[in-house]
This record gives sequence, C-alpha cells and structure tokens, in this order.
Amino acid sequence: MRREPKADLDTTPIPHDAEALLQQFGCRATRPRVAVLDALIRHDGPIDATTLTELAQANEPSIHEATVYRTIGVLSELGLVNHVHAGHGPSLVRLAGNNDLVAVCQDCGAIADIPQAAFGPMIKAVERESGFVLEPGHFALEGVCADCLELR
Repeated sequence: MRREPKADLDTTPIPHDAEALLQQFGCRATRPRVAVLDALIRHDGPIDATTLTELAQANEPSIHEATVYRTIGVLSELGLVNHVHAGHGPSLVRLAGNNDLVAVCQDCGAIADIPQAAFGPMIKAVERESGFVLEPGHFALEGVCADCLELR
C-alpha cells in the first residue's frame, strides 16, 4: 500500500534530529531508520546507497544495505527523500527539499550540487521560448570535475 507524502520539505524546515523528524511525519523511529536518516542529514547532499550504508553503520553497525534500501523506500513514500538518476552510476538519494541540480564526474564519479541560481535563467528562458517548464534535479548532468580535467 503506497502512502501519500506527509509534507512538502520545500516549505518545512528539516530538524537535525532524525528521530524527531521521523516522529513528526508519523513514522516509527526504529534504530535502522534513525541511523539512515541521521546519515542523510549529516551528509547533506546526494549520496548512493552503498556510501549511505557505510555512514549509517557508524551509528548502527549491524545495518545491512538491504535495510538501507527498504528505509530509503519508506522515507521516499513519506516525502522525506528523493532520488536522482546519475547517468551510468547508481541512483543517488538526498533529503527532499533540495532541488539543486546534480553534476556527476564521468571519470571518477565525484558528485557536486549546482545551486538553482546557476541554472534558473535557463529554465525561465526555456519556459518563455517553448512554454515547457523544466524541473531539474531528478536527473544528474554528466561532465568532468576539475581534478580529472587536470589529469587529462
């Protein structure tokens, strides 16, 4: 049974207490859920499930990657996280409310947030010229990071 998202994090401030945040959204604050959400809050940006598992294991050493995936599903249904398709790499997750564009280095996999201000004028121009409203942030842009450019 699919749950409807409980709130819009674009307008709701995110507490830095994972347990309180889960309770605020009417979700049981199990130790694995708290560990995963706390890791997301601490990381503060897009992250793949494997790295998120490693961060969550700092607080909950027995947590398994399958549990992290299930928890991501629950958090997504609640509207607390969203995912970003990152080209050929693994999908990324991040706290909802972060609508920045994501760039992924095609050489090393480095991830960078690109603030909305950097691409806002382009979105407005596309809408003005075509009537089509872009909603970036769901798909990452691929490119080459500064470190990898130096190695080329």
